[in-house]
Amino acid sequence: MKINKIVLYNFNSYEGLNEFDFTSDDSNKNIILIGGKNGAGKTSLFTAIKIALYGSLSFGYVGVNPRYIAKIKDCINSKSFQKDVVESRVQISVSLMVEREVKEYEITREWDYTKQKLEERYYVKTEGRLLDSQELSYFQNYLQGMIPPDLFEFFLFDGEEVGSIFSTSTYNSYVRNAIYTLCGLDTFEIIRKYTTGYAGKAESTDEEELYAQYEKLQKNAEEIEASCIELENQIATDKVEQEKVETELIEVETAFKNAGGITEVERQALSKEFYEAEHIKTESLTKIKMFVEGLMPFFILRDFTGRISEQLDFEEKGEIYYYVQQKLKRQEIKNTLNENQEVSDAAVDALMEFLLKKFKPKGFKEGAQPVHDLSKEDSGRVNAMISAIDDFDIQAMVKLVEKRKAAADRTMEINRILKSAMTDEDAGKFAEKENALLKKKDEILSRIHKSEVRLTSLKEELTITVQQRNRALQSIKDNAQNKHVFELSNGLSQMMGTLLESKSESIKRNLEMLIVQNLQHIYRKNNLITHIEIGDDFQFNLYQNVKYSTTELLYLIKNLGKETFAQEVGKQGMKLLCEKYNVDTVQLLQQALETDKQKHGLDLFKRIDISRLSKGERQIFILSLYWAIIELSGQDIPFIIDTPYARIDANHRKEISEKFFPNISKQVVILSTDEEINEEYYEIIKPYIAKEYLLINDESQNRTTVEQHYFFEV
Repeated sequence: MKINKIVLYNFNSYEGLNEFDFTSDDSNKNIILIGGKNGAGKTSLFTAIKIALYGSLSFGYVGVNPRYIAKIKDCINSKSFQKDVVESRVQISVSLMVEREVKEYEITREWDYTKQKLEERYYVKTEGRLLDSQELSYFQNYLQGMIPPDLFEFFLFDGEEVGSIFSTSTYNSYVRNAIYTLCGLDTFEIIRKYTTGYAGKAESTDEEELYAQYEKLQKNAEEIEASCIELENQIATDKVEQEKVETELIEVETAFKNAGGITEVERQALSKEFYEAEHIKTESLTKIKMFVEGLMPFFILRDFTGRISEQLDFEEKGEIYYYVQQKLKRQEIKNTLNENQEVSDAAVDALMEFLLKKFKPKGFKEGAQPVHDLSKEDSGRVNAMISAIDDFDIQAMVKLVEKRKAAADRTMEINRILKSAMTDEDAGKFAEKENALLKKKDEILSRIHKSEVRLTSLKEELTITVQQRNRALQSIKDNAQNKHVFELSNGLSQMMGTLLESKSESIKRNLEMLIVQNLQHIYRKNNLITHIEIGDDFQFNLYQNVKYSTTELLYLIKNLGKETFAQEVGKQGMKLLCEKYNVDTVQLLQQALETDKQKHGLDLFKRIDISRLSKGERQIFILSLYWAIIELSGQDIPFIIDTPYARIDANHRKEISEKFFPNISKQVVILSTDEEINEEYYEIIKPYIAKEYLLINDESQNRTTVEQHYFFEV
């Protein structure tokens, strides 16, 4: 499909008649560039495209009902209601491949609002004539079969929101449905489901009752499953809204701090810190003062403490010598010795001289006067002071002084912060904004919690219902009288299942290869994602090249467990390991690694969790996925992208501009502000631009006008 022309008449902010011509005579020019500031009317343009194509189905309604009418009424330009005749219209001209022939169709939906009642008219033209009712029904079925409304959303790529696709547990169903439809496998899936259901039908009354029970359980299961999907989508939407609110909270907090604001918590923390710093100042000053007034004068003379200690020791020993000299009596010693045997006077004199010599200090002179002559108490005090000087920690005192200075500086800084803080009135305004956002966040979190609780309950209910349905189906099979019909239907169902499995495997392998190739085209980190494995349920497993030693592999098996290890290195990694060591289980692989004497490095893969990718990396991956799906399907479908560089850094914007936009589709519609497609990137894509428009919004009139140029020319 290719869009040729879009006409908006009194639709949202597009007052009067507004036209967009998307045709191009040059097949190399595939880009339609539409510029506009935020709020200029870009979203309204794509809403109009979807309504024109699908009508009530674009909002999820089966037919025209009061809720659809209310939504359309909201889409009519407000100034139209100020006129006598209230009219609005959306029209889209497209080229479609029908039976190997390209045909052009002009699809129109117009609304007339008379006597507070809205009426819709829908008609389609081809080759200058209106389709009749039968042709119109066929055209609608063909269009919805080729691109269902939910699949059309797949090609409305919003750079701000697309990252949320892979943050939900249903992304694999989203991708699988898109691939099945685009690659033509949805028909086989419908046949498989139909034959699977038909296999249980029977003719007898008993079997009819069983089948009625089965159909009821099947319907209940489908309704519960639909409710689960709806809840999961709602949770994903709420989480995106939560992220936006949290971003706004950060912005308010940043603005508050930049304006000199201090929260009550911060004020209390600063006051506490001020008190602690003052305490440190006082405590440090007391210790410093004690040192200055007490020890410092003696510390200054610390070089003399050694001589003083020696002199005091010398004088103490001299006193002991005098004391011994006084106490030793020659006659008493002689009498004591003579009690046992007669001792000569010479021997007594020699003993006296020996004893006195033992107590006499070296260098002691008889009659010399002591220098200090201190009492025992004074001598003890002097020695204690000398010990204190010797034990004094200079570095500790330096650190204490520095600690006091740091505390003093911090108290001055806290005083400055508190004095320069904003007024209570200004702080109150910020607090009001913050409280409103916090309240909104709490409401969102409450909704998420309720939805998650409800989802858990529904999944439990679904499990029980599916079990009951399966038992009912088994009963039908067991009691089926027409075995031939059952076997035929069952065989056809199995054949469709086998065909689907075979085709799906081929598609998944090709898709894996194409995504990696596309990543290599536009992503600068060559080793971020080098290998992809898509599971049976279209679950994506991403890997990067990595070299492991045998020791590292053994630790991985030990720490992760055998099953998680297999997921960590992937199917391809396990295949390489099993082939190298000629084993077929992780248990045998572990034994082979333990006996491997070479201990060399092995080129394998390491699994990357999609949710751990940055938002920019995730967007680049999804762009590569979209590109691969379009390449694989061979379908000619327009690709529409809003805020193309939402999460992309400057390094990759050039790559996307040069390689992605010119190649992803034969028709690429880009909506951008002048900050996204700026002059640099505009110059890159200029050779591929078929048409360019600028949406200008007059805020005072709430009116969008369309001009045929971009923000600037190169």
